[in-house]
Amino acid sequence: MGIIKGSVTLSRYRVKGEPPSEFKDFIDERIRKFAFREIEQSSEEESIGWVSIHDYMDTSFAYAAYALDPFVALGLRVDKRQISGALLKKYHRLELKKAHARGEGRKLSRMEREELKEKARLDLLTRIPPTTRSYELVWDTNSGQVWLGASARSVRDLAEDLFKRTFELDLVAIIPWDLAQDAARTPPARQALEEAQAWSLFQEEA
Repeated sequence: MGIIKGSVTLSRYRVKGEPPSEFKDFIDERIRKFAFREIEQSSEEESIGWVSIHDYMDTSFAYAAYALDPFVALGLRVDKRQISGALLKKYHRLELKKAHARGEGRKLSRMEREELKEKARLDLLTRIPPTTRSYELVWDTNSGQVWLGASARSVRDLAEDLFKRTFELDLVAIIPWDLAQDAARTPPARQALEEAQAWSLFQEEA
């Protein structure tokens, strides 16, 4: 679920690297360059990009609405088309049938069959609307921390890749061990953490 409302599922990161000195201009130019692009009227299978955190249809970023100093708040939108193997097989067979009729039964080469399969795939892509998913991402530019409103590995991979391409900075995942180390501020606490062992809640019957 999201950061803005509802229950929250989070992945936490630290930003590795330093942004350029002209930070605000750089951020604005890069967000607009990697803004989401519609694929509704095309045969593209997937589109990934930034949108408003409040409205996944908004890619105008009017008045730099993503900037909530010191935070950068964005939506990550993913549109994707998927064709099932059974559906592709059906339309491929229809294309083969039409080709056989045109060729009066001539046997098709392997290349011709593959070309017809690709034709069927492209035709289907233009007819199937993409599914839309959006996820929220907040970057605290003071602390260098990032929160992503998702935990699935596939979404995290997309977010990490788009963040790097957009801002030319890496995201390093923060794991529970990192948080425990930050919380252990005294030498005894750090030693206790180093010596900690997993505790099983399972008890054998006597």
